[in-house]
Amino acid sequence: MKGVKNITVNYDNGETEVTEKGFVAYFNEIDNERVKVSYRMCNIKGSDLSLLVDSVMALAEKLGMFDEEERDAD
Repeated sequence: MKGVKNITVNYDNGETEVTEKGFVAYFNEIDNERVKVSYRMCNIKGSDLSLLVDSVMALAEKLGMFDEEERDAD
């Protein structure tokens, strides 16, 4: 498996940000009902992965995504 050296983000205002430790998830639509999710990790090891998962869950909570699921269940 190839190692990821860094992750580059290009902003629409022309700025660029490069990080040497991070995670990228991206989606490719296969058809109208299925989506392929791909992941790339750059220097993520051990406890970094649990920190990443906890951070994404905290973001979802902050955005109110769990409240939305509770309303859908009612």
